[in-house]
Amino acid sequence: MKLSARLRAHDWTAALIELLIVIAGILIALQVSNWNQGRLDRARADSYYVRLQAELAADLRSMDVARGFWAQVAGFGRAAIAHSETGQRVDDSNWKTVLAYYHGTQIMPIELEDTTFSEMRDGGDLELIANEDLRKHLADYYRLTGTGMRAHILRHDPVYRIQVRGLTPTAVQEYIWKNCFRQLEGTNQQLIDCPSPISEDEAGNILTTYRASPSLLENLRYWNSTLAVSDIVIDGAHKQATGLAADVEKARAR
Repeated sequence: MKLSARLRAHDWTAALIELLIVIAGILIALQVSNWNQGRLDRARADSYYVRLQAELAADLRSMDVARGFWAQVAGFGRAAIAHSETGQRVDDSNWKTVLAYYHGTQIMPIELEDTTFSEMRDGGDLELIANEDLRKHLADYYRLTGTGMRAHILRHDPVYRIQVRGLTPTAVQEYIWKNCFRQLEGTNQQLIDCPSPISEDEAGNILTTYRASPSLLENLRYWNSTLAVSDIVIDGAHKQATGLAADVEKARAR
């Protein structure tokens, strides 16, 4: 008998029992739905955690490569500064000194892997990360790819680079790109100590041109200073990424 019929028959006890059964069924259905949604949310969160771990590991590798390359470039820059300030040549060689000036212009962009975090943020899924502190730390870390001061520091486009390449003869630059530089996988680069394509006198004339530029030394100093600051920024980011990777692993284990 339906609930409405029992009510018309004033069968209150049976009506109450039937109502309780209906309510219990609804509550059980809601509980099952919530449990199922929770299971799906945990599975999605775990998928995000796995992707975040992979991207953080890739970031750490990229940072290590970039810092190693920047150290090389800064070393060439210091050699160029020494020559510009005192006339000291690299290994008493005009050509090696020219190469130091030129290799000191090299840049290696670094881009953090923020695909997963951006997807979570744009899709409203950050709440799947239950730990509020972890959400905050992730947001702070990924500001490196945004428009903040740290991201600005890492966008290298030194004036020194433009000046040296404007002052270096085209034939010499073509030789350097073919014989003194190698592009490796991705953004990885190799700077090579190559033999000179020109005489020492010709290389000396290029050095004279460099030293005659009124702002070259100033911009070189600024560029080397930027590399030093960039290394500090990336050192901090490296520590962040290492800590975040450990925190994400803990969140997965819960």
